[in-house]
Amino acid sequence: MILEYIHTDNSKEIIDLNLDVKITDKWVSINAKDKLEFITKFLPAFYSGQKIVLFDTNHKQLLKFYEENDINTLDSIEEVNSIAQLLFFTSGSTGFPVGAFKSRGNLEEEVLVLRNLVKNHNIKRVVVTVPFIHIYGVLAGLLLPLYLENITLIVKDDFLPYELLDETKAGQTLVITTPVFIKALAKLSEEVDLKSNLFICSTGPLHVNDITTFEDKFNVDLMQIFGSTETGGIAYKLGSLPRWNTLDKVDISTKDDKLCVDSPFISPYTLNEKILKLEKPFVTEDIVDISDGGFTLLGRSNKIIKIAGKRISALQIESILEDIEEINRAIVELVYKKELLRSEQIMITLESTKKIQKQIIKKKISEYYGVLTIPFSVRYVDKINLSAMGKKVLF
Repeated sequence: MILEYIHTDNSKEIIDLNLDVKITDKWVSINAKDKLEFITKFLPAFYSGQKIVLFDTNHKQLLKFYEENDINTLDSIEEVNSIAQLLFFTSGSTGFPVGAFKSRGNLEEEVLVLRNLVKNHNIKRVVVTVPFIHIYGVLAGLLLPLYLENITLIVKDDFLPYELLDETKAGQTLVITTPVFIKALAKLSEEVDLKSNLFICSTGPLHVNDITTFEDKFNVDLMQIFGSTETGGIAYKLGSLPRWNTLDKVDISTKDDKLCVDSPFISPYTLNEKILKLEKPFVTEDIVDISDGGFTLLGRSNKIIKIAGKRISALQIESILEDIEEINRAIVELVYKKELLRSEQIMITLESTKKIQKQIIKKKISEYYGVLTIPFSVRYVDKINLSAMGKKVLF
């Protein structure tokens, strides 16, 4: 595979990747912030069988954990070593990151499924905006291009939206990106016909308005991948339809309305203070309605809010609030306060240029979902940060 690396001064370097490397019998960390350094270290190590730990060094709690704990001496690590080759960590947006061990087979089987999803697009170039320390970056950004034929991989440490748009104008380009970039591209004034390209987006759901605006503006397909670090890919969908289609090799069911998953992509073990073996089927925290082999995603179990008798995802309310001009970002959570008569409440956290009257917020939500019967409170913060994968976090 040929790598085309774009430096910060926009000069380009063409590299023919060498996959030979010496390995050790220990777990080693590859967390280079420079994507070129990461690629040239990771791919040879992965294909030589080296056991690799990947994590975001900007996450202070996780960095402290890694510095204080030797992965090679954890209880049950020998049992893990017989199966797993990689250790990823979740984004940590909802708590301390959980480690997910992956076997090489976990990744390679999923990559083959992804390859079949894109095979009809006649892809010649792959542009990657996502960081490689997360499973989505490794699967779609590094391994998928290797499994496609005659591909040029195009990488830059920090693409600007207009730079990304320029890279797609050559056509027959697969863009591996995140919701943040999709929203940013949709706001550009330039309109380009990109119909020979395909955008793949993961790490979080997009609002219907963002999808339709993007696809109409550029006349291009947008594919979303749904899954998690522990489960790997679960389902995909094209466009703004609500229904998700399960990926090949994935079986789904429900337990108490929660999505249960069985597939060869699921981590055999996780790391959360200690190593735990995962049972199949894996019960997620996602509330779904299953029909005809696919499902409609209603939201996370701790992010489902009932308004006027309807189950609404907190993510949908966040998108609605972010349409208010003064609000930059919003986080909506369901909280419980036992001391109050109505224990279930909505907590809204806003990064905003000014304080918004509660009546305006209530009216905005009611325009979409009817009378807002559940009580809510609002707090303001100076900044709602984005993780490396574009998820909103408060740490």
